[in-house]
Amino acid sequence: MSFPSARPARASFSRPADASTVGINPPGFCWWRADGASAYRMRVTREGRGAVYVADGLPDPAHVPDVLFDAGEYVWTVEATDATGRVLDTFGPRQFTLASGAPEQRWVDAQELLARVPPDHPRVIFTRDGLTDLRASAATTRREPFEALISKADSLLDIRPPDEPTYDSIADPSERKMAYTWGFRDFRGVIDNGMEPLALAYLFTGRRPYGEAALRILRHVARWDVDGVSSIMAPYGDEIGLSLVKVGAHCYDWLHDLMTDEDDRLIRAMLIARGDQMLRRLRDRHDFLASPGESHAGRLPGYLCEHAIACRDAPEAAAWLDYALRALMTVFPHWGGPDGGWAEGIGYGRAYNTIFLPPFEAVRAATGLNLWERPFFRKVRKFFFYCTSPIGEVTPFGDGGSTGNARGGAGMMIHHANVFGDGAARWWADHANPDARRSSHVSSLILADTVEPAAPEGEPSDAAFRGVGWAAMHGDIRRPDADTLVLLKSSPYGSTSHSHADQNAIAILKGGKALATSSGYYGPSYGMPHHAEWTRQTKAHCGVLVDGEGQVDRSADAVGRIARFETRERMGYVVGDAAAAYGGRLARFDRHVVLVRPGFVLVMDDLAAPAPVSYAWLLHAFDPFEIDAARQTVVSTRGEARLTVGLRSAGDLAITQTDEF
Repeated sequence: MSFPSARPARASFSRPADASTVGINPPGFCWWRADGASAYRMRVTREGRGAVYVADGLPDPAHVPDVLFDAGEYVWTVEATDATGRVLDTFGPRQFTLASGAPEQRWVDAQELLARVPPDHPRVIFTRDGLTDLRASAATTRREPFEALISKADSLLDIRPPDEPTYDSIADPSERKMAYTWGFRDFRGVIDNGMEPLALAYLFTGRRPYGEAALRILRHVARWDVDGVSSIMAPYGDEIGLSLVKVGAHCYDWLHDLMTDEDDRLIRAMLIARGDQMLRRLRDRHDFLASPGESHAGRLPGYLCEHAIACRDAPEAAAWLDYALRALMTVFPHWGGPDGGWAEGIGYGRAYNTIFLPPFEAVRAATGLNLWERPFFRKVRKFFFYCTSPIGEVTPFGDGGSTGNARGGAGMMIHHANVFGDGAARWWADHANPDARRSSHVSSLILADTVEPAAPEGEPSDAAFRGVGWAAMHGDIRRPDADTLVLLKSSPYGSTSHSHADQNAIAILKGGKALATSSGYYGPSYGMPHHAEWTRQTKAHCGVLVDGEGQVDRSADAVGRIARFETRERMGYVVGDAAAAYGGRLARFDRHVVLVRPGFVLVMDDLAAPAPVSYAWLLHAFDPFEIDAARQTVVSTRGEARLTVGLRSAGDLAITQTDEF
């Protein structure tokens, strides 16, 4: 009956981390569950003052104090207690420093927050009080996305409601998986890209044909069996249910004045049933406040917030909001490091941070609670700013990285630019996609676009995101067409979820062209042979094999770390340590990477193994290499971009290339 000695699989990274500086007052606390514990007692102390905060009888290993702390140094511990109150074990002590001037965001009871929610519809993301100004802005600060929205909505007026899926009746597992994959993609075309823009167009214009077309779809899917194939608990896949809980609450809210009493009862009952289902999945299936590592479950706290606001008077709403906010203010986001990175990669980081936009704005508009003040969300735009080229043809690393580009992140960056008044983020978005404002997506219409783009003067050339183990160095960050981008990944998250076995892998882009990159495709579906046996493996990345073998795949223990990082005017320097990723085959793997601006790169691998081994030093590109074996040089070209590699080794060196996976 004790706390684990190491982080269990999918468990939270306990926060605040030991010896960390926190940027929110008070911080959210989370720790690991102890075997046999009935409750927890969390204590915060300060030297010379003893206990300054105690919370007793906590059922879950996550807590947000309802009081503010003074700036300074603190120590926190947690006692696990049994049913009689006897202490079984102690977690900690751990030290943290509360930064001076940190934003204040103490815990507020869910019932109090729901009492702030306006009683009238609309009240999810957009409120009735702001509707006149919102509609007026369609001709000014929201003009481009509004015009795109109306064009899209006009094309959707005859869209038909989707059929309830039947892929669950297919016996063959592979056929069922592919039918599910194509099924949820088609479903999103009707729900996410059909019903939602129609409902939003109705909200902006009040034109009944838009609203009636959206309501036809919502009324239809509300009759489906909530516990059937569309359930987020369905054994064959949850994406259809996730689409419904993603857009259902705000579409119900925006269309409310078109509904009959029967419509309202039908759709509201569906929302309540799906809200309860989300809570059961988070609390009972995943124990999310202790083990938030399941990727899809990470969407649910935001969706629960919207459901609570839409159904503010439902008896269930307070429990939804309570659990969701405790998650959002403690363990969330599991895949996001405290310095703003996203462990699963650019593609998934971009997708999830776009998913968060409507729920966060819904909470802010309806209750006044501004979740953008949380430290991760104040910093995450810097991860995309540094770790991608805005004109890059790839976005290493993680699922989708070898085929994704930066364009899809422009809308999210525009939103963050307007939240934080960041002209550099707006500049990045314009380079990534000059047409980004012509998007009909709801995230493009939430905020008026009032921030002017500004070149990143005064920004450092390099950045490290140690929490997720990424580092980026730039030759000239202010000129994307001439920039040399060097990336290194060495992550404490290991090779789980949408991350790959790619610790200490590098990527090099010149003017956005991929000269050294990861290879393979994310498909045709997650876990299918090509994805599982190539794309996720070390051999698909610019890393190192040991006796032909790569790192341990699908393991939270196959970790790396950023051991050192420096940025100076003329150069950047990073060291990744990936020895632990090889399952005991290596005693040391320190990869030193130097970028001397604008474009000289030095990679030095310091390798040691318990016994004699052979190493394979891997380099991937889209076009054939020019190899001079005698001179030990390799040239990678991509359009006008060119990378010349001179290889040096203490041992015998043979150079080969192949165009096969």
